[in-house]
Amino acid sequence: MEDEEGYAVLNRQPKQRQPGRPSGAGAQSSHRYPRWIWVTLGLAGAGILVLLGAVIALAVWVSQLHISCEGQTRGPLNTVEKNETRIVSSTECSSHLEDFRSRLKPILCEPHHGSLAEGSGCKLCPSDWQLHGDKCYWLSKERKAWTGSREDCSRKSSRMLVIQTQEEMDFIQDVIRGASYIWIGLNVTPSKGTWTWVDGSPLDPARFRVSGSAEGNRCGWIKSSRIGSETCDSELKWICQKEAAVI
Repeated sequence: MEDEEGYAVLNRQPKQRQPGRPSGAGAQSSHRYPRWIWVTLGLAGAGILVLLGAVIALAVWVSQLHISCEGQTRGPLNTVEKNETRIVSSTECSSHLEDFRSRLKPILCEPHHGSLAEGSGCKLCPSDWQLHGDKCYWLSKERKAWTGSREDCSRKSSRMLVIQTQEEMDFIQDVIRGASYIWIGLNVTPSKGTWTWVDGSPLDPARFRVSGSAEGNRCGWIKSSRIGSETCDSELKWICQKEAAVI
């Protein structure tokens, strides 16, 4: 139709709103997650915050204990320093350390026969190490020459494997899990010309015998329960061992 001045006027009809769709909604309604998902996420977030708070509190407590005990290594204090600084006595410091151990024990130690006896300790190993007796054992995944393997164990505050008993030899079979040719801490020293462990003790031929000639093959490996000799620049896996931590 036209108005008085002859201009065309569009007769627009209002769009009909589809039943059940709210006014102003787009072509596709926004996706809403079920309520249980939001509840789960909220509980998980709260749990993480509580755990983080506990870790921070424990770290602060340990830091304060370290500072207090460290004060015992200082020299004598004058009168002013005595009034400003409190030095914890050795007895009190030991009490704090024992309290710290008692807090860690239920978290890190597995109970024996359902309980942790008062005054008893437990032995711990780093991650990926296996505990056996008083020692921790670690098998490499990569390969190195014998000298490089020994250096890697040193960087881990450990040493290459020294087998002292047949019982330990039996356990090592579980560590190597059927893998063949693993470097151990045994080599022919230039000074003595005999098979010697890295701790300086000689190999007992009555207990363990090295198969193969030592001529040119001056480093020892283990395969199953057999010890053999190989050139030291060959690249094999290796085993490190260290004393377990006791808390």
